[in-house]
Amino acid sequence: ILRLQRRLNMATNSSLMKNYNFRIRENCLSGPPSLTSNCSWVEYIVFKLGGNFSYEPEDLLDNEGVCPLSPATQQILREKVFHDLDPRDIVDYHCHIMGNGFTGSQCYMHDCYYTWRYPLQKLKAMVFSNAAQVTDYDDKFGDIQYISRFIRLIKHFVPAGIINPSMTGFIHGRYNLLPFDAVYDAVTGEQDVNLTSMYVPNEYSIQLANEFPELFNPVGSVNPHRHDALDILEQLSQHGVNIVLWLPNAMGMDPSDETFVPFYNKIKELDMIMLVHGGSDNILNAGFHDNSLGNPLLLRRALDCGVKIITAHCASAGYAADIDNDNRSVPCFELWLRLMKEEKYKGQLFGDMSQICAVHRVPNLKQILEDTELHDRLVYGSDYPIHAVNVVVHTSRLQRFGMITSEEKVCLDELFQYNCLLFDVACKRLLRGSGGEKLPADMFKNHSLIPARKTTPHD
Repeated sequence: ILRLQRRLNMATNSSLMKNYNFRIRENCLSGPPSLTSNCSWVEYIVFKLGGNFSYEPEDLLDNEGVCPLSPATQQILREKVFHDLDPRDIVDYHCHIMGNGFTGSQCYMHDCYYTWRYPLQKLKAMVFSNAAQVTDYDDKFGDIQYISRFIRLIKHFVPAGIINPSMTGFIHGRYNLLPFDAVYDAVTGEQDVNLTSMYVPNEYSIQLANEFPELFNPVGSVNPHRHDALDILEQLSQHGVNIVLWLPNAMGMDPSDETFVPFYNKIKELDMIMLVHGGSDNILNAGFHDNSLGNPLLLRRALDCGVKIITAHCASAGYAADIDNDNRSVPCFELWLRLMKEEKYKGQLFGDMSQICAVHRVPNLKQILEDTELHDRLVYGSDYPIHAVNVVVHTSRLQRFGMITSEEKVCLDELFQYNCLLFDVACKRLLRGSGGEKLPADMFKNHSLIPARKTTPHD
């Protein structure tokens, strides 16, 4: 009954923020998942695969205001991570929000994530929930636990005294909150709940950004198949949103569809930019799922309309048809690089570095590091909470590829136990190519060629 009610509560009206009453401040909860002595073997596996954190982010300063990190780790943060980057300037372009909708957020997760009839989907949901320290993802507190944990990670990002001994407390940057639109019927423009793996309304991102303007920037997500897509873009712009997220593989749209030209023209007219998943995605595959739609070459139609696009993850996973050359199967990363090298798309096409340190993406990461011509077209993203899953990033693999030293590996492992957001920034700052190439500090800031977020009366 609760799941049926959640489906009925999914936001379907065409007026943003109308009757949207979900509030976070008066509902914040805290507390990490913990293993009890009589936990099941499934719970044990989930805990080990998920976050498996030893400390809370608040523990980065004790009651006396002293940081418990080892002197070596503090030195690396001071001399190699933040020596030319103020943490307050960091902008994370890729942070997911999600929930079950039981508390009124109108979020939705496919029913198969809640039942052992689909064991892989159920286990996947449990692992990612544990990484986000959500103990009740299928109960009424799931939404609150998820965002509460994220807020605590941000507010306790890094002790200011490590960077400047005259400062106290914590400092942090800003984080873009990604909603996630549903699958829509291409003919009727109506929402298809059964094919939707996950749904997060635009209202949720906007509401959180309004409640925590010092932490968050709102982002939009609009499926072009919906009958009111252009109206929603207008309304998002009025609320200060300048980025629109697509994950074609799970949302069921082909970016090369010529019927999307009016959508692209509206994006350009409103001076927005699109954040589009590139390459394969096998996380959200409970409903519609077609990895051929992650082909970077399908973005040409939008680019030729003048739209600016950030390709999520630099399309660094999976294979796709090379539609320029007899449809042979080619790594998506290779196709993305081809687009990046085309002169006409310079200043239009970018890549975000979210999840780029994941085990299966490391070889492509090394190539990005060493191709310095790409660096001024990259933006920072963490892909929270994916990088908080313990088994996603292996620092030992980064060390084997020569991208970090053994000493840096030890320090990164220590940081992960306290704050996965700090770990991700530190990891990407320490990376180096075979010739000593490093990602520039400006990559972690708001990109100068990307439209700035519009201000609204809430700001």
